[in-house]
Amino acid sequence: MMKIRAIALAAAAIASAPAAFAAPAVNPYDAGTVQIYMSGASALRAAVAGLVLNDVCGGSATNSSTTLYNVAEAGTGFSFNGNLWAITCRVTAAGGALVGLPGDTPVAFFKSDAGGSAQGVFPVYFGDARPFVDVADLSKCAQTTADRVYTSCSLTRNVRPMVGVSDVEPGLFTGINVPADPVDLDDDAYPSSGLSAGQQGELTIKPVVQTVFGIAVNTALYNDMFAKQGLAARKDFAGVACSTSSTDEPCVPSIGYAEARSLFAGTEANWRLLSANAAKLDTQVNICRRVAGSGTQAAANAHLMGLPCNAYGVSPATVDSSSSAAPEYISAFTGKTVSGKSLATYLVDNMGGGAGNGPMPSGSTFVFEGPGTGDVTNCLNAAEKAKGYAIGHVSRENVPASGANWKHVRLEGTFPSRDAAKSGRYDYFFESTVQWKTDYVSGLSAAQQTFIPKLAERMAKPDSLARLSSANQNGVAALPESYAGEFGVGSVNELTFGSRVTRAGNSCQPVTAVK
Repeated sequence: MMKIRAIALAAAAIASAPAAFAAPAVNPYDAGTVQIYMSGASALRAAVAGLVLNDVCGGSATNSSTTLYNVAEAGTGFSFNGNLWAITCRVTAAGGALVGLPGDTPVAFFKSDAGGSAQGVFPVYFGDARPFVDVADLSKCAQTTADRVYTSCSLTRNVRPMVGVSDVEPGLFTGINVPADPVDLDDDAYPSSGLSAGQQGELTIKPVVQTVFGIAVNTALYNDMFAKQGLAARKDFAGVACSTSSTDEPCVPSIGYAEARSLFAGTEANWRLLSANAAKLDTQVNICRRVAGSGTQAAANAHLMGLPCNAYGVSPATVDSSSSAAPEYISAFTGKTVSGKSLATYLVDNMGGGAGNGPMPSGSTFVFEGPGTGDVTNCLNAAEKAKGYAIGHVSRENVPASGANWKHVRLEGTFPSRDAAKSGRYDYFFESTVQWKTDYVSGLSAAQQTFIPKLAERMAKPDSLARLSSANQNGVAALPESYAGEFGVGSVNELTFGSRVTRAGNSCQPVTAVK
């Protein structure tokens, strides 16, 4: 039976839009609207948003019925306001055909990124309600484009997710990868050994894309890594001297596996491995990671630390490794610390306090466990503002927004990109899946039963990935089985996105070439 958390806000009554706002074209809570609730991976949020907005809805530029809540189109693809967002529209004829719906069918797609990938596995299997954005009362939102784009929607309602998405397959969520939210009581019931083979068999699991991961650092650390590695003496692909603004691979600073492993394990007391800047060498070591249960964190644990794949793997640092001013646990369910602090306040309190402008403390370590990818990039930005250094895990689908102060670096000499991953030159990628409880979905409406599997099917298509922004496209590749023929042969989109390598659905298996 679905468990409803005592700490959650009661679901607000469905109300019509207040007078200050005209009503959007689709009422998400109308009985005739096809509602879809998906929980899980934040690393893939842009891919999911692009699939719904561009493929199913036909794009906001051509379909005036689209409305976005806590998500907006940006030059870098999408910008997200928090971890709970939604897109509504009346599907186009072409978009409806992709998901088995007649044209003009009203659809409301809700996505919860909070807590990451495991929230697209355990709540989906056990039937636990998750928080989703509640847009019934638009006075609780800020309208940025009349009837079309709303941000800062603050209300939530708890709903059982119908479908989940995860950066890695459900079987990898075992041991340190099982969520352990300090507030969410449902987590206490999730088995530390993960779902059994029998339980996984009750899920319909569909591999969809290869997600490319990377290591990111704040701008100050990036620049000092550039200096220490003497990259100003190199030339970019055009033969021009490299600078810190160069984006060509030879000009980007690199971190080695051993260096990354030591820093993410929390065993380094300073920044000597990456920087030669004496003024910052001993400043606080800030590790911006994800919470247990995050697919990004599970991918980092497997690829960088060897867990749970290797009996001799290295444990990643957690908040318990912190010696900063005020460390405490974070709840992905509430989006706050256990004492009720906002994450912005929490970051400032542990990076020098005051207005967050520094100076960064020295001789300490701070491990920040963010509920979503955006929280990790906020951590990197906060370290920059506080005049320190930080390092974190960010999938390559995510790119710095205008004014952001973080960048991806090369890993052991190779820059994280779709092209490097699909050719087998960069192997920090994992095969992401969409899954649902088979018997539960069979009891949903006919429209929902059709929509869910067809959405997963569409997500795996190179043609769908091609509709993402150019920035977001760099973080995803199509599975080898998604296209016919050999690698390097086929349509433009198959050439662009088709991968030749695989882990064969097992994140612990080394990458092999199959095409």
